[in-house]
Amino acid sequence: MARLTRAPTGDHFLKDGKAFFYLADTVWATFSNVDYDEWARYLAVRRRQGFTALQISILPITHDRSVPPSEIPPFELHPDGRWDFARPNPAYFDRAERMVGMAVEAGFLPVLTVLWCSYVPDTRCSRGSPIASAMALANVAPYARHVTERFRRFEPVMVISGDTRFESEMEAPYYGAALDAVRAVWPEATISMHLHPEGDLPPPFDTAVDFYSFQSGHHVAHADRAWRLAEKFRAYPKPIPVLNSEPCYEGHGRIAPDGSRWSRAEVRRAAWQSLMSGAKMGVAYGAHGVWSFHRRGFDFLARARSLEPFDWEDALQLPGAVDMGFARHLFETHALFALDPTGLLTTGGPEARAMASADGRRIAVYCPAPTDLVLAADLAGWRVTAIDLEARAAFWPEVLPGAASTILQPALNADYLVLAERD
Repeated sequence: MARLTRAPTGDHFLKDGKAFFYLADTVWATFSNVDYDEWARYLAVRRRQGFTALQISILPITHDRSVPPSEIPPFELHPDGRWDFARPNPAYFDRAERMVGMAVEAGFLPVLTVLWCSYVPDTRCSRGSPIASAMALANVAPYARHVTERFRRFEPVMVISGDTRFESEMEAPYYGAALDAVRAVWPEATISMHLHPEGDLPPPFDTAVDFYSFQSGHHVAHADRAWRLAEKFRAYPKPIPVLNSEPCYEGHGRIAPDGSRWSRAEVRRAAWQSLMSGAKMGVAYGAHGVWSFHRRGFDFLARARSLEPFDWEDALQLPGAVDMGFARHLFETHALFALDPTGLLTTGGPEARAMASADGRRIAVYCPAPTDLVLAADLAGWRVTAIDLEARAAFWPEVLPGAASTILQPALNADYLVLAERD
């Protein structure tokens, strides 16, 4: 298994010496909600669709999940039925190891979240959990050492926190204990922290991670976080890769009064806006029902906010997953890793995003809806093509060259990517 290494530019990773596009599917509930045969079927589909990584929570997310009728607990039980956080359950972790091994054998990078916020006292996650899931601080380091020793041989990314925003004074000591324990067992581990959309990384966590992992989230009133947070973390002093690890999930509730759900087009827009705004390490995807491995009849705890999930095998076929594979294809084929956000685009508003190469010979523009695009560059003699991202088809837009060139509005009703280059 090849380890990830940071590219010389510091803004993405390499694997086997080649640029690695982190295209992760979100499957937090893998270890508790599917069996081996189901997992094998799932892996075959996502591999065919072009995914390269899988985001899994090592422990069940106790406040926001689909609860199966029966499951293996991650810890041995006290006489009263509570989890004994000092005694990891070998049956649970043997099963988890086997499932991670299957994922690695299928070609995926495992991305394992060590400590979701529901395991930290006095957070909204632990307060909202129907079971007492907060650990004692004394249990954190032994647990983190145990899971690192268990999974290290698979070369996973270790994500210390889940959905944190450092709202509780307990979060820093808990995540600090987990991070130190992972590093003690595995000094070379690639480490990050999964943040709430309103979360930030205070010292010393801001310099302890190997890439920044934000989530633009699922709230329709804050859809602009896809590009705003990418810009924010790209401006952090430490020049490391930036990732949107949780854009809106396809089919998930938009947290809107009309009960609407995030569409394929909206998910695609969030992904491209992140990628084009500095979070070019890659992007994660989520299908509502797959992330929780939901089955009809399971009790979904966040129904009021997120809406009822689809059965996971139905959600596995939602079309946005193929759009994400196509995004990876375009990024790799057109070497978009070599481009950086630019101010050359003067129209389209903040929703349209542009990147350019350092030598000025290549420009890429993402446009979420058809409009005239004006660039502060003379495109006379340039090769200008475009991709209809919904149809996944190329077209050739009309260009009016000049000191400020205009790429005329195309005759399509979808988002598109413009690629311009000169010799």
